[in-house]
Amino acid sequence: MAEERILFSVEGITESERILHTPGEFAKKHLLYVQEVGTLKSLQSHKSQREKLDSFLFVGVLDGMGTITTGGEVHRMKKGSCALLNCMERYTHESSKEAPWELMWVHFNGNMARAYFELFMEHNGQKNIFEPAQTRELRGCIEQLMQLQKEKDLESELKSGEILLKLVNECLFAVMRQGREGQEKYKKICNEIRESVNRNYQDGELLVKYADKFGMDEEELDACFEKTYGITLRDYIVNRRFTAAKELLRFTAKPVKEIIEESGIRNDDLFRRLFKDGEGMSAEEYRMKWSQWVK
Repeated sequence: MAEERILFSVEGITESERILHTPGEFAKKHLLYVQEVGTLKSLQSHKSQREKLDSFLFVGVLDGMGTITTGGEVHRMKKGSCALLNCMERYTHESSKEAPWELMWVHFNGNMARAYFELFMEHNGQKNIFEPAQTRELRGCIEQLMQLQKEKDLESELKSGEILLKLVNECLFAVMRQGREGQEKYKKICNEIRESVNRNYQDGELLVKYADKFGMDEEELDACFEKTYGITLRDYIVNRRFTAAKELLRFTAKPVKEIIEESGIRNDDLFRRLFKDGEGMSAEEYRMKWSQWVK
């Protein structure tokens, strides 16, 4: 086991403290292990790019701003933003001109590294970037890892493996919490939409109005609603109108043409198809079979 502590400076561009580490055989086979850990302060805008590096990288923005590009997407990063990257895939990070950033990072690997990375990506919607509620625990992990690399024994590698596991778990916990919060947010939106549809199903512009109100396109609304209730919003609106049409047929003597309009369906072909597919009969037959007093 060996490590090298480097105070690194590119004159006028960056100042950094980084520690390189060469793991022992036990760590390589059985642990998560540090390859490089450190902090960096940008003095001006600069750009770095890597790919095909057998490593995973956690990076967090301590101050300032910049961008990380991965998978062809440019992600804006600010204080508190974090990323977890597979360095075999091309990535670029660039500090901003207006507010050069300060970073903490650790390059790591090990027998569990890929599995944890894939689990993180699964829970983060296949995105590398995340915004934890706070970075205190993550920063503490980096500081402990930097301190541990001063040692040159198996005990320090065991402790480093434990801290790395804690760091990766903190990344996972952050995106899992975000996922739950996002689900609660969308559930509230869908509840509000469902109640509105039940009251205003006759309105022919419901989808457009909801998209404008909640800042989502119609496809997103459909997907959100389906995830919550198991049916797309479009189908829910149609079903609610169909139910209204059946109620009008059963409990009023209004003519079919008027019911088509009043139910919000407003399309004769759709109206007749709904009864054929949904009830196996025409609207007129449905009225005759179910009505108690309409002749």
